[in-house]
Amino acid sequence: MITVSILINGQPIFTRSAVNKGMVASQVEHKYLLDDGTTLIHKREDGAVKLAIQMLKTIKEQKVAKPCGSK
Repeated sequence: MITVSILINGQPIFTRSAVNKGMVASQVEHKYLLDDGTTLIHKREDGAVKLAIQMLKTIKEQKVAKPCGSK
């Protein structure tokens, strides 16, 4: 399992986790199932940082309502 978290001022605002589900037919790449149901294909030789970036790219930015009276 791999977990990637985004923190602001030490407080986690988002976390994404994935589980390795084994090799795909190419026998070079692995399939990862993310906590949101997304499936990623990744070459282990590319390293964990590249996988973490792929995972973070699946996050959809949440709109935040502006406080009353703000411009």
